[in-house]
Amino acid sequence: MASHRQFKPRPRKPPTEELRARKEFHGAIRLVTYTAEEGTFQVVTFQLEDESEFKAVGNFYGAPAGEPIRIKGEWREHPTHGWTFHVESAAPQPPTSTDAMLAYLGSGLIPGIGPKTAKAIVDRFGEKSLQVIDETPELLREIRGLGRKVHAIIERWEEHKATRETMLFLKQQGFSNAISARLIRHYGDNAVLILKTNPYRVGLEVRNIGFMKADEIAARMGIARDSPERVQAAFVHVLDHASTEGHTYLPREELLARVKKLLEVDPQLIERTLATAVANKYLRHAAVGGQADCFFMPSLYATETGCARFVRGLMQSARQLAPPAEVEARLKEFESHFRFTLAPQQQDALRMVATGGIAVITGGPGTGKTTLVRALIHVLKNEKRHIALCSPTGRAAQRLSETTHEEAGTIHRLLKWNPQKGGFSHDQEKPLECDVLIVDEASMLDIPLAFSLLRAVKPGTAVIFVGDVDQLPSVGPGTFLRDLIVSGCVRTTRLQTIFRQANASLIIRNSHRINEGHGFLPADDGNKKADFFFIERKEPEEIREALLAMLTERIPRRLGCDPIDDVQVLTPMRRGALGTHELNVLIQERLNPKGFALGTEVRFRRGDKVIQNVNNYELNVYNGDVGKVLGVDQEARQLRVKFGREVVRYPFENLDELESAYAITIHKSQGSEYPAVVVIMHTSHYIMLKRNLLYTAITRGKKLVVVIGNRQAIFQAVQSSGEAERMTALATWLMRPVEKNELFD
Repeated sequence: MASHRQFKPRPRKPPTEELRARKEFHGAIRLVTYTAEEGTFQVVTFQLEDESEFKAVGNFYGAPAGEPIRIKGEWREHPTHGWTFHVESAAPQPPTSTDAMLAYLGSGLIPGIGPKTAKAIVDRFGEKSLQVIDETPELLREIRGLGRKVHAIIERWEEHKATRETMLFLKQQGFSNAISARLIRHYGDNAVLILKTNPYRVGLEVRNIGFMKADEIAARMGIARDSPERVQAAFVHVLDHASTEGHTYLPREELLARVKKLLEVDPQLIERTLATAVANKYLRHAAVGGQADCFFMPSLYATETGCARFVRGLMQSARQLAPPAEVEARLKEFESHFRFTLAPQQQDALRMVATGGIAVITGGPGTGKTTLVRALIHVLKNEKRHIALCSPTGRAAQRLSETTHEEAGTIHRLLKWNPQKGGFSHDQEKPLECDVLIVDEASMLDIPLAFSLLRAVKPGTAVIFVGDVDQLPSVGPGTFLRDLIVSGCVRTTRLQTIFRQANASLIIRNSHRINEGHGFLPADDGNKKADFFFIERKEPEEIREALLAMLTERIPRRLGCDPIDDVQVLTPMRRGALGTHELNVLIQERLNPKGFALGTEVRFRRGDKVIQNVNNYELNVYNGDVGKVLGVDQEARQLRVKFGREVVRYPFENLDELESAYAITIHKSQGSEYPAVVVIMHTSHYIMLKRNLLYTAITRGKKLVVVIGNRQAIFQAVQSSGEAERMTALATWLMRPVEKNELFD
């Protein structure tokens, strides 16, 4: 966090004996010199009120530079680094001096008071500033230009006073500023009481807390390790974690094994508590296929069975979109106008879709999925049918719009988030007004989003899911598109003919070769039309050097493009020398070295490419959206980021939702297409090296794909035919002849 307080650099003197005798200090962090990745350990320069300073290390619980804090701990002497104060606890404190008062008020901790307002207040009232705001706030009206803001400042100060004790407790428990603010928004001043009585509730209900943090707090509170609340929370945690692996349920034995490993308590207690967790509706129990005992998160059970119900309903309410004779006439008209003959499979698919209901069109790159969609739009628009086009991500929607020359948007924007309702505006009560719904990149659809979409489709609407089922499955739980196909209940066309023009591209040819279990076709570096290259490098450092050369010289020279906006680096993992964390630091320093640093609390630079990592319905930005940092508003404590044509203002407490995007994981690239892609493949990624991962990465490139890595990694990926099978139940629900009440009681 930027502070108005000005600190003067000076040579650091060794602490005096008098200083080393103390175990408690009041002051502020002047400078943070190191922060561990998880944020629980920092090395700082700590400055006292008399401006003397020393090195301190430990957990400062998210305290920003300039904020008055009290630290307790002990001195230790290191043979190299000398005397250092090791912090055991840190807590925010009211300021005492004028400088500290200015830093405190101007830090943004109190909404409505930024550096300029803080300076005006402190210039007028000095060390009595807090007393004036607290006891006689009407005196603030004496400050010129502040009159209209006084009422808002008083209200917000009262709110701040009410939450000060809560903030202090949360910081002592190790919560960051962002998570503390989230807890207070969720529970208000009851946050402390809830944490003390049942911290596992917080782990279940508040994002980014989770079971592990709740368990740590519970241990400090003296809650027994074999308490029923702990075991029930563990069941939910394990199923929630399984959903991040793509599963919508776990069989009984798998669930019990995972919970036993997590808790290390009496196995019989765990087995007994499973029934209690079901009775308390923390879990849902059902039979799936040949497995009698399967356990779901209630929300995933509801969404997966709900998808089955809506799919069945759409099949039963199908109505013809155009007479067969009109379909044939419009089909010939399309072929004549575009001087293009559809393949027999495409023609059959178009005729199938025209009969209404629900359908799937799948196929690899170059097989004509987009051409078929354009033909379908041409036929149905002549029948005066209202067509809506959407896709799971902004980039995919933009590409769909460009290729079809029709308006397309994301599913989230199509459904329209309603903050007052706490859900989408369009649902069963207010369905979408369209006759035909075309959903592109449907392989990205997870079960919750598919459910939200399907419940907003009115009976009789034709829904066409278009996607490549051989790509990576959705980041979220479920395998929606695959399950529709596997069930055999939904009419499906798999396009397999690669058109001649597409077959000239090495990107297309190599993607199909990978999908069939073969290696790359080589490309001649001298061939100016070649669009695919493999650069063999064995060591991580060699790969990093080759990557920087590609970004700064070879690709911009070959394509005449911007290396930030037009080139995307893809890598299998987040961690390690070739993971997104380290690559983003490396690339930022090379491509945006002079970007203005935006403060100690904001780790981004102006001009940085960033990616949203969760759905934020209030800000109208969604997981996978990529934008560019424009700047920071310290007064409002907001970061400005441009996504397409929209500028989003992020409150500082929401910055954990953003990550650098010079390099992103291959999973995050799903549904997107970039002018140029650089794919990193190395044996250090052995856990992730799967055929569909490499296939997905290569199919992201439009004009150029460069793979940098070692041949062994490529071979391993090609030979690994797929990820571990996800445990999902949608296909079972679709195939099973069930009564309505069995699925939706």
